[in-house]
Formats: sequence, structure tokens, C-alpha cells
Amino acid sequence: MNIIKTFALASLVFVTACSSKQESVQAPPAPSWAESRIVNITSIAEQQGYEVEREGEQIRLLIPVDGNFHPKRTLLLPSGLVPLSKIAQALKVDSASQLTVTGHSDSDGSHELNQKLSMERAQAVASVLRLGGIERQRMQLRAMADNQPRADNSTYTGRKLNRRVEIILTPYPTSIALAK
Repeated sequence: MNIIKTFALASLVFVTACSSKQESVQAPPAPSWAESRIVNITSIAEQQGYEVEREGEQIRLLIPVDGNFHPKRTLLLPSGLVPLSKIAQALKVDSASQLTVTGHSDSDGSHELNQKLSMERAQAVASVLRLGGIERQRMQLRAMADNQPRADNSTYTGRKLNRRVEIILTPYPTSIALAK
């Protein structure tokens, strides 16, 4: 009788254990905000001669001043308008992205002059993005002057790399709040 009770108890434990181990099939995780955008943005940016960098959920398009802006002024050259317009067209349909347009300069000249130049360059790029259909509330402007060099300012090549405008894409704040 004890053998039957032991066997029945063992069977009950086994059945209970087996029924609690239900296999759950999980869908693969959805790509992150940046993963879902990086391939398309990189393809368009590289066709336009821009560099793209990704750091976490931040995508950075680097637009060199040389070849895109008038050498002595902060006006975009016609050759710089077409590539930027194509970027604007790609970004305007992405309402889940926020853009920060940041102007940079090299260290030649006074800090005040470099601050002014970098802001005017950022404004020129932002104007083209606005004309391309990107809403103003999705953009922020910043002027960094020579505060974030990418290369050594003591060389011509380094100064050339430091003169740039960056379009930094991040998830739009409302999409973050909705995801929580």
C-alpha cells in the first residue's frame, strides 16, 4: 500500500512539474530606435559624401564645411544644397527622430568669431532642413565653436576636419515616453 501511495505521489509531482514547464515562443526583439534607422541613413549620407557615426541610440551625420560652404562666409554652396535636401527628404518622414544641428569651427580666430561662425553654419543647415519639410519643434541648434575638435588644430588637415556641421539624431522625447 505504501508503494502505491509513493508511486501516486511521485506521479503527481512529475505531472505537476511537467505542466508548469510550458514552452513559450518569443518573437525576436524589435530593433532599437537607432538600429531601425542606421542602414537607411548611412546609405543616403554616404551617397552625399557625409560621414555617419553611431554611439548607442545616437546617430551623427558629419557634414564638412569645405566643399559645402562658401570658404569665406557661412553660406551653403549650391553643391551643398542638393545633398542636404536629400537628407531632409529622408528625415522628414521620421517623426520619431529629434535633430540637433551643431556647428563647429577650428581654433583660428577669436572664440567669439568661431562661436558666431559655428552658429551661422548650423542655422544654414537647419534652414535647408526646414525647407525640406522637417518641423521646427524637432530641431535644436547649437554652436560649439572650437570646443569639440575631431583632430589637431595645429595642422591644415586637422583644422579642415574640425570645421563641420553635425546633425545628431536621437529618439524624439514623446516616443520615449510612450514606450515606457
